[in-house]
Amino acid sequence: MKCNSIAFSNFRNVESEKCNFSDGVNVLWGKNAQGKSNILEGIYFFARGRSFRGAKEKELIRFGEKEAALSLEFLKEGDRYPVSLSAGIPQDGRKTLYRNGAKLSGSKEMMGSFRAVLFCPAHLTLVSGGPALRRSFLDIALSQLYPAYLDSLSRYNRAHLQRNALIKKAQSTGKNTYDSIIWETYAEQMATFGADIFARRLEYMNELSASVEELFLRMTEGREKPSLSYRSSALGEDASEITRAAKTKLYDALLSNLDREIIIGSSLYGVHKDDISVRLNGKEAKVFASQGQQRSLALSMKLAEGEMSKKISGEYPVFLLDDVLSELDGDRRAFILRSLSDRQLIVTSCEPEIFRSMDSSSRLIHVRDGKIAEVDG
Repeated sequence: MKCNSIAFSNFRNVESEKCNFSDGVNVLWGKNAQGKSNILEGIYFFARGRSFRGAKEKELIRFGEKEAALSLEFLKEGDRYPVSLSAGIPQDGRKTLYRNGAKLSGSKEMMGSFRAVLFCPAHLTLVSGGPALRRSFLDIALSQLYPAYLDSLSRYNRAHLQRNALIKKAQSTGKNTYDSIIWETYAEQMATFGADIFARRLEYMNELSASVEELFLRMTEGREKPSLSYRSSALGEDASEITRAAKTKLYDALLSNLDREIIIGSSLYGVHKDDISVRLNGKEAKVFASQGQQRSLALSMKLAEGEMSKKISGEYPVFLLDDVLSELDGDRRAFILRSLSDRQLIVTSCEPEIFRSMDSSSRLIHVRDGKIAEVDG
């Protein structure tokens, strides 16, 4: 998959620009706060349907303007003609999305058309950070590959929020005044969609672990061996053998612990509490691995995400690196560029000489004050 170009109108600090990309390494370079990450944010918007920075849609509109618009053109491997995705983001009302001029119902219909792997400094804490970051890693990767996964995730999250609201109300009164049928209904919904999510995550994790191991062994020249496993709040740490019983076990956990959940004020069991266990040489990496080892594991996980996308979809996604190479030492930086040498890479950096010294064919795109100042290569 190749991103040909992206065009902006009143997006962040970009008033009206179009940026074209080459097949290999594309470097958006310039000083800080010039708009490099805004361009990357616009590209990733079409992979995920939202900002990777967690911004509200209204915050994407240029100050003083009523609407932002952006349009992405990409080419799938083996296709003769490119695909166009476009978005209009108004101050008032909902965003509008189009594929080749045809209006889409929303982000869920767009997801999977254009696939990208994003790597930013926050991902360097993928191993050392909290479970929510690792769950998000799985959910974003799987949502781009399987539309049904995104649907199950949306339905599960809706039921989870509604169940939590009931728990909060029961907590405020100090007793459970709701009919058992209500709790059973939400347990059934969360167990049904949660079992689908669990099964897909588990299948993905089993294959991802092998890819991470291969990449990490290459990075460390075979000195250390990592392993990843799925840790379920309702099914136990090693859930690999109980996929078929997942729905029943989730349902039972949601009903049998209700009194405790009302005391605490939230749902304690379900896929919203699950985690990835990352081990290095048999030990929990979050506890025993050094910062450098944890970062290497995080790198391996993000690179493996791209490998999994290729394996499942048949083609590599576009790789987006937002100022992450400056956070790494020379060896890890070189490993990333070698690993991505035959794929399209769009990266932001304040140091373009890093890329020129490693790859003279890199396309350098200078960004200044939200404008494409110059292109070299």
